[in-house]
Formats: sequence, C-alpha cells, structure tokens
Amino acid sequence: MSEQSFLRENNLPNGLQVTVADVSRHYYGGYWQVCLEVSCLVPLEMGLFSDQVTEADARRLLGGEVLFVRHLEKMAVHADEQETVRQDLLERFDRHLLPFLGSQQFPSRFIHTEFQRRCKKSNRGIPCLL
Repeated sequence: MSEQSFLRENNLPNGLQVTVADVSRHYYGGYWQVCLEVSCLVPLEMGLFSDQVTEADARRLLGGEVLFVRHLEKMAVHADEQETVRQDLLERFDRHLLPFLGSQQFPSRFIHTEFQRRCKKSNRGIPCLL
C-alpha cells in the first residue's frame, strides 16, 4: 500500500480550496488501484437557510463546515501504466469536477443536500443520538 501523496491544490473563485491526493494502492501481482482523492471543506455560512431554526438545526447536525470527498479511480492498472492513468484521472478532474466545484452555487447546494441527507438518517436512527 502506498502512502497518501499530495498532488495538487486549487483555490477556486467561490472561495473553496480543493486538494487532490494520490491514494493508490497495490492491488494484486503487478496491478494497482490508481485512485485520486479530491477533497475540500465547505463552510456553513450564515444565511444559507430561509429561517434561523433550520439554520440552527443544520449547524447542530453538520457543524461549521462539511467535508466534500470524491474518489476518481481505475482498478487493475498494470504497474507500467500507472503514471498514464494518473494523468488521465487528473485531466478528468480538470475537465469535469473542478468546474462543478468552482460553481458559485456549489457550496449552498452541497450544504443543503448534506443537511437533507443527515436529517433522513436522523429520522431513521436512534433519537437519543440527535
């Protein structure tokens, strides 16, 4: 298993800072799982919710910021092709994920989605853990 190595950091126009790390690992024989981990902290800013009660609930469930993490990966890559696949994944990140994360609407949509997801989990779970 390889250690996590930092590849890139991007400061986006919407204020987010995105980090790309290589978390690839040896899979089997001469084959690897080439994996890039994309992450950024999305702050829960004031005024994202229509009322203060909902905003207080969001802060209680989510905290001050929420971690966004996605993995771009390819399985069973021969050791000779690792660098080529890594570059392909970085190009895919630049083409698709970076513009998505850089959108002005991304932080508020992500926070709202995470809040809704956690509310659904809370309703299914054990009330004393809320």
